[in-house]
Amino acid sequence: MVFDNLIQTFVFGIVEGSVIAVGAVGLTLSYGVTRFINFAYGEFLTYGAYLTVFIAGGLFGLSLPLPAAIAVAVVLVGLLGVLVSRVFFEPISHRGALPLLITSIGVSFILRNLLQGWVGVDARQLPIPLLRRKDYFGVQLTDLEVGVVVVGVVTMLLVHLLLQHTMLGKRMRATSGNRSLAEIAGIDTRRVVRQTWFISAAAGALSGVLYAILFAPFRPGVGFTYLIVIFAATLLGGIGRPYGAMLGAFAIGITMNFGSAFLSANYTRAYAFVILVAVLLVRPEGIRGGEF
Repeated sequence: MVFDNLIQTFVFGIVEGSVIAVGAVGLTLSYGVTRFINFAYGEFLTYGAYLTVFIAGGLFGLSLPLPAAIAVAVVLVGLLGVLVSRVFFEPISHRGALPLLITSIGVSFILRNLLQGWVGVDARQLPIPLLRRKDYFGVQLTDLEVGVVVVGVVTMLLVHLLLQHTMLGKRMRATSGNRSLAEIAGIDTRRVVRQTWFISAAAGALSGVLYAILFAPFRPGVGFTYLIVIFAATLLGGIGRPYGAMLGAFAIGITMNFGSAFLSANYTRAYAFVILVAVLLVRPEGIRGGEF
């Protein structure tokens, strides 16, 4: 019985780790190329969830099936990421990381208050029916929870293929390694940065949708709150390292679920920082070294 509970809790950690991993990969991609931590990233999660609700619910004159609504929302938030970059970050990109970081905090407040002014603070949820758990090799999961893991794995595979087997991925790695040298080599680094912003924001939106699927209902502050967990995973894996972010996300997801199940659910997100501090005291560069 105890062993079954351990396995069930571990699998729940993998499910939540999949949500965190998608968000952490998006955040670490943007940091790897731009070299600053974007505190407005959490709002991309929130906008992804809310746009999916509105598009699926017919608010914009559309009433798309949920998968199509998710796809449209992810693309729209990706475009929002590019717009935010061009309006707020590109004009001050030469001033260093600190002005960019402070600006990103301001952008976060702007985006959150715009959303609250539009939709209010009432809780929302996706149009998803209640599902019974099924037995998967002795583990009880709903089809949606299995789907979240599948989407997370597919997303990470696509990021791997992007970085290792496409010209954009090679340009992103070159820009991350040495932007000046990449420009000398003929790479349009400004375009690379904008493409990275699109991918990063889209990943954030997808993470927000996955969160909304698992943890309904949600409110406009959900992205900023969950960003703390995503930061923990990103730092744990070694900030700027996508594969490290993936590993860090699953470590954080598993730790949070074990802590909630066997210690206290009141401190769920505190457990993420306990494991983060413990690892960084021993290995400051994170659990995975190496390059972008």
